[in-house]
Amino acid sequence: MDINNLKLVRIDFRLIHGQVMTRWVVKHNIKNIIVIDNNSASNPLLKKILVKSAPSGIDVHVYTIEEASQRWDEKSMPNENILILFKNTSDALEAWRKGIHYPAIQIGSIEGGGNKKNIYKNIVMTPSEIDEMKYLHEQGVQVYLQPIPEDRALNLLDAI
Repeated sequence: MDINNLKLVRIDFRLIHGQVMTRWVVKHNIKNIIVIDNNSASNPLLKKILVKSAPSGIDVHVYTIEEASQRWDEKSMPNENILILFKNTSDALEAWRKGIHYPAIQIGSIEGGGNKKNIYKNIVMTPSEIDEMKYLHEQGVQVYLQPIPEDRALNLLDAI
């Protein structure tokens, strides 16, 4: 995989969904969506739903973190205009630690509930989720918040 074809890496607990995802696909001329989520990859029904949820003409690949890491290492990821989706910060961090070194990650939506603090628009995070993203920042990853394309991208460190 050519890193220049990696157009967007996003955390969104809803994964592939409606108009928001369609707008990101159009904005970045996405041809391939790679969902990296152990639960979805291990559940044939969830996998099928994700594949069918993508906008027309978009190829969807659903991998466990281990499968994605292996494909990344083997350079066998799709090559054309890629969007990588994670369901949560922990998976994004685990993938990074397993060698999927992306240059930037966009936080779009994190599931609410529990000990979460609103940090930007509809984005809420726990202290441990913030720490996971701070770690990525310390590794040189640009971590920013942007729920929808029309929102201004905000650096995570400026929001907390």
